[in-house]
Amino acid sequence: MDRPPILAVVLCACSSSVSHGDGATGAGSSSHGSTSTTSAGADGDTGTTAAAESSATSGSEVTTSSTAGEGSSSGGSESGGAPSCRLTPSDPIVVDSDEQVIENLHIVASDGPGIVVAGHTGVTIRNVWIEHAGGPGIAIGSGADDLVIDGVAIDHTGAPRSGPNPSDGLVNIDCYDAAGLTIANVRLTRGSSGIYLVECPQARMSFVEGHDFRGPFPRGQLAQFNNSDGAVLEDFSVVNPQASSWPEDNVNVYQSVDVEIRRGLVDGNNSPSGVGVIFDGDLALGLVEDVDAVRMGNGCFSDYAGSDGVVFRRTRCRENICEDQGRGVPLSNALMWAGHPGYTQIRVEDSRYFAACNDNLIWPVESFAVVELDAEDFALREPIAVELCWE
Repeated sequence: MDRPPILAVVLCACSSSVSHGDGATGAGSSSHGSTSTTSAGADGDTGTTAAAESSATSGSEVTTSSTAGEGSSSGGSESGGAPSCRLTPSDPIVVDSDEQVIENLHIVASDGPGIVVAGHTGVTIRNVWIEHAGGPGIAIGSGADDLVIDGVAIDHTGAPRSGPNPSDGLVNIDCYDAAGLTIANVRLTRGSSGIYLVECPQARMSFVEGHDFRGPFPRGQLAQFNNSDGAVLEDFSVVNPQASSWPEDNVNVYQSVDVEIRRGLVDGNNSPSGVGVIFDGDLALGLVEDVDAVRMGNGCFSDYAGSDGVVFRRTRCRENICEDQGRGVPLSNALMWAGHPGYTQIRVEDSRYFAACNDNLIWPVESFAVVELDAEDFALREPIAVELCWE
């Protein structure tokens, strides 16, 4: 997309295929059909206790926190205790009934999605570890309304040691044309994106831990909302190591309205054109609240390509990077908060910045109805550390 000119403004220095919205078709699955409940109990055949790989945190200290939300079944073991569930090895699965439950499995998919859900409602996927290499981790297709994903780790194992994935379709969770998706207590690693929603309204995502996303363009996000109104992303973190990751934007709201993004940490972006949190596609509107961005190149928060009236409340940006990180210099000259020429109603409320690499803080000033922005040192939010029952 077009980028704003450089301008410095200083303020307050104190079935087996899944269709996608762009017409592409997901990789086919050779999976077997499953029964209404596909699971392994506490005495399953195999106890899987290996922890999913933990990515480098680019300077943020990860601490384990209780991330199981109300009603969640995914709580991990007590510190130092035995795992509270056991996983059974499984081939990839294609859901074949409404309200099917898939649980306590370790799924390895070398070709195609790990799990396909399409045309069936009320499905639950919980306490599952998916390793995928030839397609999405979970492919959600048309009509898979009210799907619940809870207590799940999804690792893309086909990523190179560093740099972009071989395809932009290797997404950890890929949703097309399904309403009411719930995602909670998930760890997503090295996907082309972590969560990609196309025409999936009213999705709710919480306690999302993301690491090392690999694109290539236009993917690379922890989460992207494409024509997916009413989405909520809260209690999340994404940590992209500079040396290995290949993100674009970290969180992208594209042609979606009434989107709420809150209580998050965005750490690391080496793209010359990517932004921490951006509203995009002309018709995009919502709220960003209590989100920290650190080590961004091209920008922390942006409404350059969204709609007039986005609110950035208690957003904080620090230690942005003006230099080339190996993919080119930032096209915005490391602008921290971006507006849009001709807009007048964007709001930056009660926000902070620190250790800016230049004075390019906010542009253009006239597009903001409110600018409450102070220079102040602050401690970053801690990354999410999801506890999974088999670890």
